[in-house]
Amino acid sequence: MGARQAAGSFFRVDKVSKGLRKGFQFLAARVKALQRAVRLDNFRSANRLRMGLAAYLRHLEKPLRDNVARLFEISGLWIRNVSNRHQTKRQIQRMIRRIIQCLDARSDRGKLRSGLSATRS
Repeated sequence: MGARQAAGSFFRVDKVSKGLRKGFQFLAARVKALQRAVRLDNFRSANRLRMGLAAYLRHLEKPLRDNVARLFEISGLWIRNVSNRHQTKRQIQRMIRRIIQCLDARSDRGKLRSGLSATRS
């Protein structure tokens, strides 16, 4: 591999890591906004934010993906008022706290790439 090819692959990896970092920050912002919308009982905003979570599921690794998927399911129940809305709201708040702790811990350690995978399947 020539020097030019090596330099080109380095810049592609750098672009991917910047994109992942930015996506990771957007996920954290979306989850926090969903937390606020649920707290204020704003169903329209909560539904819009909830629908955007589905786009992140493909790129997350296992433990974080499971938590975000569970949040997606629970928030759907809350919006459609399927069961006890108060209990469902508490479950959403607990799940959001767990996700935010996970996101904050990963960003504090500087391992932003471990939360999102670079593969696009």
